[in-house]
Amino acid sequence: MCGINGVIWRNAPPDDRDTLIQQMNAALSHRGPDDAGTWQSAQVDLGHRRLSVIDTTVASHQPMQTADGEHVMVYNGEIYNYLELRATLEGLGCVFRTGGDTEVLLQGFATWGMDVFSRCNGMFAAAIYTQSTETLVLVRDRLGIKPLFFGSHRGNFVFSSEIKPMLRHELVDQTLNSEALHAYLQYLYVPAPDTIYQGIHKLRPGHCLVFRRGEWEERSYWQLNYEPDTSWTLDSAAEQLDTLLEDAVRLRQRSDVPLGAFLSGGLDSSAVVATLSQQLTQPLKTFSIGFADKDANELAYARLVADRFQTDHHEAILSPNMEEVLPSLVAHMGEPFADSSMLPMWLVSRMAREQVTVALSGDGGDELFAGYSWTHMSLRAARYGRVPRPLRAVAGALLGFLPQTPQWNRYRRFHQDSYRSPMDRFQRRLTCFDETQRTALLGTPGSAADQLSHQWEAARATCDGDRMLHVDTHCYLPDDILTKVDRMSMAHGLEARVPLLDYRLVEFAATLPFSLKYCRGQSKRVLKQAMRSKLPPETLLQRKRGFSLPIQQWMRHDLKELFYDTVIASDALDAVSIESRAVEKLWQDHQRGRENYGHHLWSLLVLALWCQQQ
Repeated sequence: MCGINGVIWRNAPPDDRDTLIQQMNAALSHRGPDDAGTWQSAQVDLGHRRLSVIDTTVASHQPMQTADGEHVMVYNGEIYNYLELRATLEGLGCVFRTGGDTEVLLQGFATWGMDVFSRCNGMFAAAIYTQSTETLVLVRDRLGIKPLFFGSHRGNFVFSSEIKPMLRHELVDQTLNSEALHAYLQYLYVPAPDTIYQGIHKLRPGHCLVFRRGEWEERSYWQLNYEPDTSWTLDSAAEQLDTLLEDAVRLRQRSDVPLGAFLSGGLDSSAVVATLSQQLTQPLKTFSIGFADKDANELAYARLVADRFQTDHHEAILSPNMEEVLPSLVAHMGEPFADSSMLPMWLVSRMAREQVTVALSGDGGDELFAGYSWTHMSLRAARYGRVPRPLRAVAGALLGFLPQTPQWNRYRRFHQDSYRSPMDRFQRRLTCFDETQRTALLGTPGSAADQLSHQWEAARATCDGDRMLHVDTHCYLPDDILTKVDRMSMAHGLEARVPLLDYRLVEFAATLPFSLKYCRGQSKRVLKQAMRSKLPPETLLQRKRGFSLPIQQWMRHDLKELFYDTVIASDALDAVSIESRAVEKLWQDHQRGRENYGHHLWSLLVLALWCQQQ
């Protein structure tokens, strides 16, 4: 696990190019505390920071070149099937100088070209420069587990694992992207390929980019198709899922440094811990955190699983100093990002890093097996929409007489959803600030970067349930969940691995009829069936919470003073032209209990802190 960056200069590089690439590397030191390296040619600078996980010797130092010097690579991630690929390459006559996966990817590219990416099972972002053709290839893994940003400005081309190193030497256009700001307020993250800056873009998952002599082209090398195979039964699908999960976990054990697992107490992380524990010959180290709020505390569920598999379990109930922690979280994200679960991920990663360098997590199960409440509620609203309109009209009229409280407002929104299209009701449930609220905040109406609608239309699916999973997998998963996991774990130099996102498992899930994922109020049916004999009954029956945070209450108590000082009494949001009166109204409505605006206020707090750091 590492950090990568580089620049291709259009004309003569500046005199301070050596200092610049070193500064870019230094900005990624948290991602790679073990080693650093650079490579330069007449027009190219490449930089690398290393977290040593496989082949921890100096032999796997990066940037790495082929023996003939033709190809040079910087690479972030892990190729889990590198031993199998190495054996194939050796059969073709390749000779290896190292014992790691870095050289396997490099030799594979020299042998197969860009076809090597489709052969890799792993999480990776890489840049490979070919000297004879003056061509740079960027690539990102299928699901977007590892990040990669790029930009082209004044003829120069720059890339990096994070945004911060690119904000130097006027390498990119740093003008605020107004559509991205709208998107952030709507979704609490900026969907790819956009970022908050006009001149910086995200390389999309499953894509590669080819840059040659001032021109670049992005292309897809992997697509996920939802083609249900009706021959699957619940039992046969559960058996196949168990087989695939066991092999995914087996491959993700490959490490030359200590390994553990996150254990939230939910189904997904428990399934990973159960599978991993049964494969190990010594107790697995597991890590859990909780908060004092009982509704945000799953430690009891985590203990059940830890006790069942006799793990070396570590847990803590935390009361973080938000004035100290939150600015660090915002700085590591690089752009506005307001998934509040980044806080528990930061804290559990910090705890885990004290004992291990690699931790397996359960992320991805909700996207594969319909675990999110917005999917369930969208389908329920669709069923309610089949009630005759006159009856719904009566229900709507009755709701109009009820008081304005958070609970009754939820019922009103559910009723209104029944009149929306499938895409609109789904998108509404993924929305934080609606269009009216965004207009009030920003002063003028505007459009959000609507990648979700694009993905809905592009989904190769036969039912609305699978279309929702497609959108979650292509937008929410890489741009929210995996972004959070990457930044918060790498902030502590911890590598997080996600076995449920083994591409074979993802492709398998897409072949299952939707009813095997969700049916009659039961989600993750096939995963529960696969784990029925392994996990405690309580784990299979509990509702989803994960590493959650009591944000509604915190905004009325623990974070009240911090929000007031940072947002209400500050001019920080003036930098993005946020209307203070609209903010104050949200604040007052939340404090008086008229509505639960905790996540809205959290996003504005994050945005204000980001503005202060610019």
